[in-house]
Amino acid sequence: MDMTAEERVGPADDAPMRLGRWTIGRKFVGLSVVLLSIMLVAALWSFMQAARVNRETILLEQVLEPLRREIAAIEQETANEELATERALRYGGPPLRDPARHAAELARFEELNDDVDRRLTMLQKAIRRYQGTEIPVEVAIILGRLQLESESVQRDHAAYRRSVGAYIDPAAPAMLNGNIEREAAATGDEKRVLASLERMGTESDALARAHEERLAAMEHRSFIISVESLLLAILAFLIGIILSLMITRRMMVPVQSLIDGAEEVGRGNLDVSLKSQSRDEIGQLAHAFSSMVGELRTKAAMKDTFSSYLDPRVVDRLLGERRAELEAGEKREMTVFFSDLQGFSAISETLTPTALVKLINRYLSLAAEPIQLHRGVIDKYIGDAIMAYWGPPFTPDDPALSAVQAALEQRAQIDRLELELPELMGLRRGAPRIAVRIGLASGDVVVGSIGSTASRNFTIMGDTVNIASRLEGANKAYGTMILADEATVRQVSHRIETREIDLLAAVGKSEAVRVYELLGEVGEVGDAMLDLRETFENGLADYRAGDWDRAGSAFARCLEIAPGDGPAQVFADRVRAFRTAPPAADWGGVWQSVGK
Repeated sequence: MDMTAEERVGPADDAPMRLGRWTIGRKFVGLSVVLLSIMLVAALWSFMQAARVNRETILLEQVLEPLRREIAAIEQETANEELATERALRYGGPPLRDPARHAAELARFEELNDDVDRRLTMLQKAIRRYQGTEIPVEVAIILGRLQLESESVQRDHAAYRRSVGAYIDPAAPAMLNGNIEREAAATGDEKRVLASLERMGTESDALARAHEERLAAMEHRSFIISVESLLLAILAFLIGIILSLMITRRMMVPVQSLIDGAEEVGRGNLDVSLKSQSRDEIGQLAHAFSSMVGELRTKAAMKDTFSSYLDPRVVDRLLGERRAELEAGEKREMTVFFSDLQGFSAISETLTPTALVKLINRYLSLAAEPIQLHRGVIDKYIGDAIMAYWGPPFTPDDPALSAVQAALEQRAQIDRLELELPELMGLRRGAPRIAVRIGLASGDVVVGSIGSTASRNFTIMGDTVNIASRLEGANKAYGTMILADEATVRQVSHRIETREIDLLAAVGKSEAVRVYELLGEVGEVGDAMLDLRETFENGLADYRAGDWDRAGSAFARCLEIAPGDGPAQVFADRVRAFRTAPPAADWGGVWQSVGK
């Protein structure tokens, strides 16, 4: 399955794609800006409404209430003016009853009269000033009527002042003669003033009621504004929640896909494909993850391919962190294994190339099973031969025992192969007998990557490898199937029955190797084989002591126990030869190998 870092979308998805191109930082900033904008709008709306209420409250406090107080003062001054007039008349004439008191009340009347005129003038100026401001319509109507009434009061009050002044002035004819007409005129002007004041008072009451109603409306409006502000705050909260959920969902879907993909990769499933519709950091991460999985898939494919040629554990280490250390080489104690088919060259000459490949592949598959089962590392295939090894770090526990068990089980695999030979070779009868020869040796080897810069092979080297290879070949001389050196046998003697075969010195080597034949697991070897081993060991002791008669008799008994026993036949032949031409006195029982 191909990796896809981005998914193509049509024009209908253009808006989401534009959002998908935003970085995560821009998305969070955008969300913050939207929420703050909603909150700012709500705050501005509340501020505007509160400012409006504040302006109207100020209008009530600074316009309507002062006008009411001014009208009340005018009414009070007018009443005082009327009282001063009555008192002036009380002390007047004709004739003057109390000139001093009359003059005082007359001055009081003039003072109050001036004060009323002044207040009326101020009231009119205030009305005209407030009419030019932004006020409610109902208040403007009341002010208009109030202005008309104040002008009427001012005219009537001027007439009243003239009439009363002519009536109560000590030099006036009315005061001297008691002119009834002037008194009547003054009384009429006073009534008109009082009527005008009453109408102005009515308008003042209307203004007071408007004031009270407006205050009540302002209080109600304040409550409405509080409710509206709360609703706007709730709306901003809900919009913020919805936008947050939408953006979070758009962000978490690819994040969850990344988590699921990572879990799949962790479980070993590399067929993971992530599709990303965004170009933000998460989209870049998804693209990087897809690229990483692609690289892992390629690496896994390479590993699978190389694992067909090299042991997977070797591949893992060559691709791991310790690659340089392994390539440089290191000394390890290992058990080395060599095996080869006996008589395979003769068999291959009778087969077609296809049948030969089929046979060799089947043999190698069967031979490799016990090696892999016991955690051995197959180093290489050399035709029908196999080279393998056991030891750290690949087989840290009991490498010698694992190698010996694999060798013993490989004998059983040859029995399986013989049963399959007729079908593999296309024969109904007369299938050849086959056997395997195995050599095992334990000791120090050098593990590393060997070769040129262009071509290298991860393998092992050393005398232990050479000994194992020569022991595999020595099986042909002794007529045995599995030979192992003393170092290997020492490590498995508690589990494996063995028979000492010889002291064998390789070509060019002065030091001999004590060679053993592997018989089987302890408890699984028959009594006849154990009897053969005991008789052979007695004969071997006599052989090394140079007692050719006793040795010959022992090997003869071995051939009676197991006719065709290879080692007994080899040593019987040697005894006959030594009777004719004995070895040197210091030979020590060491046999010099003539093969490599």
